[in-house]
Amino acid sequence: MQALVTDTKAHVGHEPEEPTRVWIDLKDGAIARGSIVALSKEGAVVRLVGSSPVASGEEVAVRLAFSRNSPTLDARARVRRVRAGDENTECELEWTHTGAEREKLARVVASRS
Repeated sequence: MQALVTDTKAHVGHEPEEPTRVWIDLKDGAIARGSIVALSKEGAVVRLVGSSPVASGEEVAVRLAFSRNSPTLDARARVRRVRAGDENTECELEWTHTGAEREKLARVVASRS
């Protein structure tokens, strides 16, 4: 997966970019929350908040908020990998949805590159 990494430290003298917030809706009704670490038209790496029941191979619904003032963008994804560290957990998502929502996501990714 090619990923576009946003580095808030690269904007010296400017306000850091607002993180893209993510909600991952799991089949059991649980919601994992986090923020985007890397984003591409193929998928994303998400840093999760707290412990999470996200499992590799799971199909999930995803909601992305690119700013506080815009509506969330809905997506579907497969969890490719979950990496638990000492301080946080990251999961790698592969987009599986098609149609208008996928096109919107592609435009957002292109505008951030």
